[in-house]
Amino acid sequence: MLGFNSVKIFPEGSRTVSRLSASHAHRGSRARQSVEKPSVPEKPFFCSPMAMPMDFKTYVDQACKAAEEFVNIYYETMDKRRRALTRLYLDKATLIWNGNVVTGLEALANFFDTLPSSEFQVNMLDCQPVHEQATQAQTTVLVVTSGTVKFDGNRQHYFNQSFLLTAQSTPNNTVWKIASDCFRFQDWASS
Repeated sequence: MLGFNSVKIFPEGSRTVSRLSASHAHRGSRARQSVEKPSVPEKPFFCSPMAMPMDFKTYVDQACKAAEEFVNIYYETMDKRRRALTRLYLDKATLIWNGNVVTGLEALANFFDTLPSSEFQVNMLDCQPVHEQATQAQTTVLVVTSGTVKFDGNRQHYFNQSFLLTAQSTPNNTVWKIASDCFRFQDWASS
């Protein structure tokens, strides 16, 4: 397991992470100084036992654990195995990329194929469970990341990305999929 320093749980149930070293992995409000890059899994999606009744703190902890695992997998896959990236999305997922809307797995695959190779550096992660009243009782986690990205042939940009992840239950575990993804450059207007 990765070594982390302090953890802060905010009243709203969110955690914020500030990273001190170069890696994709994060957890809650935890900062770290040295980590190993995760290996890309055979199946680029992840499982969590979050869909059971529990107290709020445990619920937030499990949401943040799922978010950390998701961030590890997502950016590693984006940088090194992009053709597998659509396996992280629901069939009717929507991506908004710098204002451009892309919906559905086929359109997402075509869009990702047009992007140059990338090097993402995630510097911050915030995660929190979304209240069931807002999602018609669908277990959902909001994940927000920011950092830098350099696409081949372009200068480095700061980025911000928000994901809504939904739990897809199977008899043995819960698989998280992206329902909504919103990406934007923080410095796009100055390009």
